[in-house]
Amino acid sequence: MTDNFPEIASLLSCPDDGAPLYHSSREFHCSVCARRFPLHEENVAEILPRHPYELPNSVSAEYQKSYLRAFEQDYRYSGTSMAWGAEETAAESWVRKRRRQVEIVRPLITEGLEPKESVLCDFAAGAGYYTLSYARLFRLVIHCDLSVDNLNYAWRNARSHGIHNILFLRMDYFAPPFRQSLDRIFCLDTLIRGEAHDSVLVAAIARSLKPSGCAVVDFHNWWHNPLRRLGLLPENFGSNRSYRRTEVEQLLRKAGIERFVFHPFIQEFDANSAAGRRLSGFFPPTRLIYCIASPHLGSSLFEASRVAGADGD
Repeated sequence: MTDNFPEIASLLSCPDDGAPLYHSSREFHCSVCARRFPLHEENVAEILPRHPYELPNSVSAEYQKSYLRAFEQDYRYSGTSMAWGAEETAAESWVRKRRRQVEIVRPLITEGLEPKESVLCDFAAGAGYYTLSYARLFRLVIHCDLSVDNLNYAWRNARSHGIHNILFLRMDYFAPPFRQSLDRIFCLDTLIRGEAHDSVLVAAIARSLKPSGCAVVDFHNWWHNPLRRLGLLPENFGSNRSYRRTEVEQLLRKAGIERFVFHPFIQEFDANSAAGRRLSGFFPPTRLIYCIASPHLGSSLFEASRVAGADGD
């Protein structure tokens, strides 16, 4: 993996000033501000901005505290740390739903390119369900997370599966070290903190895409369950944000994204079974998945589309 560091540098920019980064010895360095960003293990790098992002008051206090705590961590290797959502600690039913989404997203993230010649990047990659599953489809995968525990867990899993084309990057997704350099990005189960948070993250994803690139993102739809709409089941989403389809598309446009394709998805049903496909026709989607195009892409190459059927309300 270390042989790929010069190539990786060509994809990277300083998170503070946007200048190109260069690789030398055991670090990346900025060509303008001269900041140096360390490399750890054989394929782990830290490229954080100088300061954390100033979150708006509308973002929950709990999330603000966890974000600052993660930002201020010192990186150190751990052979025992667990990621959020790790299979060893999650319920089997939860893992099964996550695996279903991995399969649904796979053709979306590979469409229109030669995967073995392309670079895939996961913003907020967590336990690595997606990056480890897709790694062998791409020339290079960049697994990004702010949490030291998440990175350690996913790094150990990659090694145990003999996967060596993943760069593990500790970054802040509010200030990603990319400027129009990535072929494919996905960001899943993360756009749940409200418009003020989610619109900044979506805009950062769009800025990171090549002009020919696209990203896959998803939003949660709490309103999919009619019993909760009627008040017969308690609200269980806490301080997280649930979106209707019309709200998502308004957010995307405010972030400067005009070209997108909507893919409704229900995690609870197995799309490979006849019963699951039938049931999916009766319920609104639990996940509102979107393929979004780079704002720099020519209008004739990626047209916004609408999907008939459930509106996601």
